[in-house]
Amino acid sequence: MRSVKKISGDLLLYFYAVQRKRGIANGDIIRFSHFGDGEITELNCDESLKKAVMKISNASLSDAFNAFSYLKEKGFIDSKWSPDSGGDNIFNLRVSAYGIDIVEGIERGPEERNQFNLTFNFKLADNIKVESLIKNELQSLVKASLI
Repeated sequence: MRSVKKISGDLLLYFYAVQRKRGIANGDIIRFSHFGDGEITELNCDESLKKAVMKISNASLSDAFNAFSYLKEKGFIDSKWSPDSGGDNIFNLRVSAYGIDIVEGIERGPEERNQFNLTFNFKLADNIKVESLIKNELQSLVKASLI
């Protein structure tokens, strides 16, 4: 089982790559539906985003929701959350300045790489670059043209 921190790191890298390509991480509304007992039952959003999120989270809706929450609470992403009686709606998603700093910081030096490692449970080589990290971590998404 992958940790929520690792899933969060992969999602952050995905959103960072999309934001670099499109200018925004995702302009779509993301909806996690749940029922009275709180169990997440469905993810509704753009099909390519849904495929990416489900692949990154190993098809676990609860892990995906927890990863989004972790990224938001830590300040790595900015978004608007609008809960209602049937779920949580997330919109205006973008990687925050702090999120960009932690991703791009891996190229600055050992202290910044260590911070990324501790935050997301990644083990990074000393000479790692952002592009190679994204390709290594999200290889199947890159091949499937989801980035």
